[in-house]
Amino acid sequence: MSRTLSIWRWQLIFTGSMLAVVVVIAAFSPHTFGNPLVALGLVVLVATTLVTLMVPWPRIPQSIVVAVPLLDALAVGLATSAPGMRIELLWVFPVAWLASYFALPWVFAGIGFISACLLLFTSRSGEPADVLVRVLIVVLTLSFLGTTIRIGAQRSRAARRLLQRQSEQAERAADRAQTQEQRVTQVIDALDVALVVVNADGRILKMNDAYRTLYGRDRFGAALPSTAVEYDERRGAPLSPERTTLSLAARGEELRSERIWLFDQEGRWRALQASTQRLADATARDRSTLLIIDDVTALIEAAEERRTLTAIVSHELRNPLMAILGHVDLLRERDDLPGSVVAQLEVISNASERMQRLVESTQDEARRASESLPEPVDLRQVVDASAASYSAIARSNRQELVVEGLDSLVVRGDAFRLRQVLDNLLSNAVKYTPGGGGIRVSLGVDDGGAVLTIADTGDGMTADEVARVFDPYFRTARAVVGGAPGTGLGMGIARDIVTDHDGSIEVGSAPGAGTRVTVRFPLIEEDGS
Repeated sequence: MSRTLSIWRWQLIFTGSMLAVVVVIAAFSPHTFGNPLVALGLVVLVATTLVTLMVPWPRIPQSIVVAVPLLDALAVGLATSAPGMRIELLWVFPVAWLASYFALPWVFAGIGFISACLLLFTSRSGEPADVLVRVLIVVLTLSFLGTTIRIGAQRSRAARRLLQRQSEQAERAADRAQTQEQRVTQVIDALDVALVVVNADGRILKMNDAYRTLYGRDRFGAALPSTAVEYDERRGAPLSPERTTLSLAARGEELRSERIWLFDQEGRWRALQASTQRLADATARDRSTLLIIDDVTALIEAAEERRTLTAIVSHELRNPLMAILGHVDLLRERDDLPGSVVAQLEVISNASERMQRLVESTQDEARRASESLPEPVDLRQVVDASAASYSAIARSNRQELVVEGLDSLVVRGDAFRLRQVLDNLLSNAVKYTPGGGGIRVSLGVDDGGAVLTIADTGDGMTADEVARVFDPYFRTARAVVGGAPGTGLGMGIARDIVTDHDGSIEVGSAPGAGTRVTVRFPLIEEDGS
């Protein structure tokens, strides 16, 4: 189709030029059409144009196409037979056509044909020398023009082919790079090690599936409503937002197998080792860091199990050894034993003492520190830490999260488990409060007890739903239909933790009026009990 359009374009441009000349002749020298050769030239032009538009050029050999510019040259030659007509410049069109699409011999053949037309049809008025000069000027001009156009066309085609090859090579290279990137991504996603690339602004550039699963992020890097929380140690204090592994990596701080603890979305502790690696960047502004997080929970649990097993075995061996040593001592106090028996008892005693020392050494190495007893906890600090974790999500949802009330409210309990309660309650409030709504956390004292209240302006619940809110796996119909993430276990877990702290939890709600959760704990008495 491109070949046909090219032929049409050249022919129609030439025809338009000839018609413009005809209009000028008709306006200023109409008697010229009385010349039969001029009329024949116009007929040849029109016939050639009509045939050009009708012929199926894709099925015609390339050598036949050359007839069209030659016929156009003939039409110009016939038109030049009229005295005083100087339209030889129109031969530029067929010569340019031949030079653009045919080899140089065809160009000179066309110029030879034009020279013949010039000798046969052009008016010979004037001196022979003038006529010869005129013919030579036309021939030389067309020769130079045709040669120049041909050379330019060859260079243009060569440049076009070069660009096409370069474009094809670039496309193949891009396809190979894309395929390679997909393979690398698949390999990285298959790793158990969590990998994430973060820039200086704290924005996640890339991450693998292990990191998404571990930290509860979607494929775009956004944190899901129920985010995992990092701690400095197991059941210790949660890391502040500026001390999380992601924040440290964004600031370019160097980590080498840094131990942190993660309490994930499924309520499990995970021991992690975090390391960082600076990545090569074009400028300091584009600085990025690779954060490598290895889950070593299984290794630590296996080591703990080995220590536990060692402690159990050592404990079970110690009692029989003490019995053996005791009876050996009793036998050695007797005076009626033969000398050989006394020597044998000495061997038994020495061997038993060596085994006892070995057991005691093993017990010392395998002894584990007992868990800390409940201690005073400032409930306001727990609330502030949990609110800081959810403030970013609240802002992105256009929600107002406010903490008010007492600046310090001390209760006795486990700071980690109390943080679980706050995280579950704030997660529900953020999740079920529409954009533009508000969440208010209040701390106070009522009837000698600590009172924590979380109120939101969400959709609320019916009385039947409130009655079932602590049931395992219960979710409201609106939450299920709306596709809100969750398992229906959070409120039950929160109630159990509050009950273990000798507290109580109440839920009040109504459709369209939001939800209000009130948690009560006993205060620490003045004597510290």
